[in-house]
Amino acid sequence: MGYEVGFSLYNPFGYLWELFSLKGKLDFMSKNIVGDYNFLSGGTLVGITKKELVIITISKETNELFKQQLEKVLKNKVNIKSYIIEEIDDQFVEADLILSTKSLMGEIDNYVADPSKIIFARRSLDISFLEQLIKLPANKKALLINNTQLAAFEAKDLLTEVGIDHIDLIPFYPGKGTVDKVDLAINLGEDKYVPDNIDQVINIGSRVLDLTTIIEILIELNLLDDKSNLLSSRYIRELVELSRRLEINMKNKARINKKLDAIINHVHDGIIYINQQEEIKVFNEMAEEIFEMDAEDVIGNKVNETIPNTKLDEVLKEDIKHINAVQNIGSKKIVSTRVPVKEEGETVGALATFKDVTDVKELEEDLRRKLKKKGHIAKYNFSDIVGKSQELKKGIKKAKKLSKSESTVLIQGESGTGKELFAHSIHNYSERNKAPFVVINCAALPDNLLESELFGYEEGAFTGAKKGGKPGVFEQAHTGTIFLDEIGDISPSIQSRLLRVLQEKEVMRVGGTKVIPIDIRVITATNKNIQQLVSEGKFREDLYYRLNVLSLQLPPLRRRREDIPLLIDYFLEKFDREDLSLSKEVISRLYNYNWKGNIRELENCIEYIVQICEDEVEIDNLPSHFNPKQNNQKQEQVNMDFELDELGDIEEYIFILNELYLAKQLDENIGRREIAKNAEINNLYLSPQMVRSRLNKLEEHGLVDIGKGRQGTTITNKGIKVLKELGN
Repeated sequence: MGYEVGFSLYNPFGYLWELFSLKGKLDFMSKNIVGDYNFLSGGTLVGITKKELVIITISKETNELFKQQLEKVLKNKVNIKSYIIEEIDDQFVEADLILSTKSLMGEIDNYVADPSKIIFARRSLDISFLEQLIKLPANKKALLINNTQLAAFEAKDLLTEVGIDHIDLIPFYPGKGTVDKVDLAINLGEDKYVPDNIDQVINIGSRVLDLTTIIEILIELNLLDDKSNLLSSRYIRELVELSRRLEINMKNKARINKKLDAIINHVHDGIIYINQQEEIKVFNEMAEEIFEMDAEDVIGNKVNETIPNTKLDEVLKEDIKHINAVQNIGSKKIVSTRVPVKEEGETVGALATFKDVTDVKELEEDLRRKLKKKGHIAKYNFSDIVGKSQELKKGIKKAKKLSKSESTVLIQGESGTGKELFAHSIHNYSERNKAPFVVINCAALPDNLLESELFGYEEGAFTGAKKGGKPGVFEQAHTGTIFLDEIGDISPSIQSRLLRVLQEKEVMRVGGTKVIPIDIRVITATNKNIQQLVSEGKFREDLYYRLNVLSLQLPPLRRRREDIPLLIDYFLEKFDREDLSLSKEVISRLYNYNWKGNIRELENCIEYIVQICEDEVEIDNLPSHFNPKQNNQKQEQVNMDFELDELGDIEEYIFILNELYLAKQLDENIGRREIAKNAEINNLYLSPQMVRSRLNKLEEHGLVDIGKGRQGTTITNKGIKVLKELGN
């Protein structure tokens, strides 16, 4: 008895003919209906009893929806009663017409006196809600929730018919069980059946009675009059309104696409984008220039069949990235970056950007010039670090490994051990070596000035603030490295702000409200024991663990004495005094000195020498604190459980081993008389006989080899090892 009417959301006017055709049929039927019913203009029946319509459904919500919809159409012309199936008692239901749902087909006959008066509702969707579904991304999974299995599958079929076929709809109903990895539900007015694990719910309401069912009810009740065309008009109006909104959206998208085209064609990189089918969808003007091809000839074609060596298919299939890869395009060399494009975790395409190497070199040179002008470049490399000792070699090897990481580095060591030299070298050995390297000494500035230097300030933040404000060193180091020297000296207030910068990777200027994101690598250095500062409550523990991700401990000069002769030569060359000759006594004195200030103190000593000496340097030419007559310097006592303690004053044995080790490095022989002479220079009293007795004891323990005649005494490998352990 009903009429099936469908429409497409993407072309609603294509089906208007069906509606107008239906209207013609209704007009014809209304003129030929035979009955004794006359209606006044106000809609009141004259001289007869109102007919009765009964609605029977499973769901109370569906029942109420049908009743409200029919009351708007039938007004007061029909008595409408409604029942939930479980509420009907043993008595049969009687009425002029009974409306039910297909879910009760076969069951409702047991509750109705005359089954021939039953019609089953055909249902449609409320068009006003469909726009939300159209906007969902393709292949999005969604539960389609209704109160019965049949109703859920009917709703899916209906959505598919009207064009909602880009979503993966999963019918869901009571008893269905859980569905994993789905976070969206489309609910047809059945809130109580929505699973708890669903994050997003689109409620499109229960399915309403469709136009054909309403007309069927009017025909059965002989109520189809000349105003029936209002029903079809309302549906057509809804379709027209939806079509208008979709048309506006399409126009907006067209405008956006034009803007994107303009932007893509004005960037200085070549851009190629392919979809999941490996078809080229974007090929901008710079790509045309690089590949010497026209966009209209390549767009829509398979990338591998059109452009060789893009490797975009590899990026798409294997979900990998190629960053700053160098490749050849004909006679050109270009730098390319290729990345997969994802939408909600799924790879939907691949994007490549290409830049001519010539442009890259020019940009790099310009950047280096600007950075050099500002002083934001790293000056030193690992090759600039002087020394051949195992301690130093181990330190350099470890530092090179740390350079390849993006994590924060904490360099610890005594003052003058070369912490800044290592920081420069780590940056230059890292992937950020072309970016800024900004240095700030945290101990050199008071708190208020350090804060503004680190984080920058806005205009008017304080008296004397520059007009327009000033970026801090964190902003200046963006994409590069910041080196915070003497980090152990910063105050608690600066520690708190620094912790936030390291955690959030963003900075806020003094007096400002805007958060500025930064991309930096942090290197810090200190000559203090930060762990001790933490235990004393002078340094934040959480900041310490943020800084001490990668730790590098630099050895003091007394633990790498074999580097002292090399450093002496280096500094003589630096001060352009390679002609200056140092006596053996002077070298011995410098070699055995404890060097509290490490390499910096040694450099100062050599600078002093070159200023006052003309040809040969003697003991008296050394700075006053090196003169044993003026300064009774005592070498640090080594406190360790070692068998030499039993032989006597361990300091004397350390001195003798040091003298032998120095002679070995200089490839010279040294006798006991020379050792005794050098001992006096170093404020030790050792006669040649005392040196002989101590050498004999050292030989007994395998630490030295005593040669015959002029062969002299040499230190053994075991002796070198013991000497270094004692030095530690």
